[in-house]
Amino acid sequence: MKVVINALQYKPNSSGIGVMIRELFGPFTHITRRECQVVLSKDSPAFPAKEGTELIRSPWDNGQGLRRMFFQSFQMGRWYCHDAVLLTTDSKTPFFLPKSCVLVPLVTDLAVYRLPEAYQRSRVLWWRLQYRYIRRCAGFYLAISEFTKWEMTDILGIPAERIYVIPCACSEDMCRVEDPTVLAAVREKYHLPERYVLFVGNNNPRKNLGRMIQAFDRMKERTDLGHQLVIAGEQGWRFDREAALSGIKHRQDVRFIGFVADEDMPALYSAAELLVFATLYEGFGVPVLEAQRCGVPVVTSNVSALPETAGDGAAYADPYDIESMAEAMEKVLEDKALAADLVEKGYANARRFSWQASAERLNEVIERQIV
Repeated sequence: MKVVINALQYKPNSSGIGVMIRELFGPFTHITRRECQVVLSKDSPAFPAKEGTELIRSPWDNGQGLRRMFFQSFQMGRWYCHDAVLLTTDSKTPFFLPKSCVLVPLVTDLAVYRLPEAYQRSRVLWWRLQYRYIRRCAGFYLAISEFTKWEMTDILGIPAERIYVIPCACSEDMCRVEDPTVLAAVREKYHLPERYVLFVGNNNPRKNLGRMIQAFDRMKERTDLGHQLVIAGEQGWRFDREAALSGIKHRQDVRFIGFVADEDMPALYSAAELLVFATLYEGFGVPVLEAQRCGVPVVTSNVSALPETAGDGAAYADPYDIESMAEAMEKVLEDKALAADLVEKGYANARRFSWQASAERLNEVIERQIV
């Protein structure tokens, strides 16, 4: 059987799932002995597939959401998925799959069940309908963390023995930058302050930016630390920047710099003195690994998959408790020995994960399950 990869979510300036599609499924095409087809949106960037892999462009780009969704839901399966293993992400699954297709969904998280208020109601209903469909149709399942595997069992009732964990990782290009010329260029490009705490991620309700900003403000109020908070990532749905900054005494020290190009991310991390990633819910939490690989201490949440991902290379806080986050940031920034210990442990922790190892694991699971 051939392998069909649903890469429609791989878009220009990808983050999150788009990056995972590129970094996991790209190497997989180089490892598998099977013929591969990769289904991309019309405007998807170049995909790093093995030479000879068939790259199929849909008629619609990422901005044409409804048409792209119709293509994915009602045409892709009928046109491309006969006698195939279909690798797809989360609930992004064609309906009416041929009987000769083995559906293999890779689930990143189930926030649509745990935090439905973070999404449009129409999306919640649609995605839950799709999850009901994959619950009936999938041959077996993949999860990006043990936490997500547990969620799939708890929420969807999928037997644990039918779920295989394929962990995320971060790019091998993500490493500490020491070159002062490179660091200075990135500082100038994004107008970065001399000393800063960094957050990386799309601005949406799951990311907990409102509480993080309040915690940073509280830390500034009671210390003489000269840091600013730099927030890197695109504007997300249902995040009101002005509301988040309302009542903040040090709002001039909170900087939104928007999307940062992949090639600038190592320097952005390396110039920071701390990553704060105290989000409410993560299926994995790749920014934690990226910061660890760049030698930056991390404060992150004590919930969802983040303790599993960060290991002992992070300080933990309750993401619902502003004081807990403020204390964690303050302690790491003021205790140089603690920060150095977290950096050392972070380097060791990040070495547990690699996209190449996960691609090899994915191939092993498919070969074991598909006769």
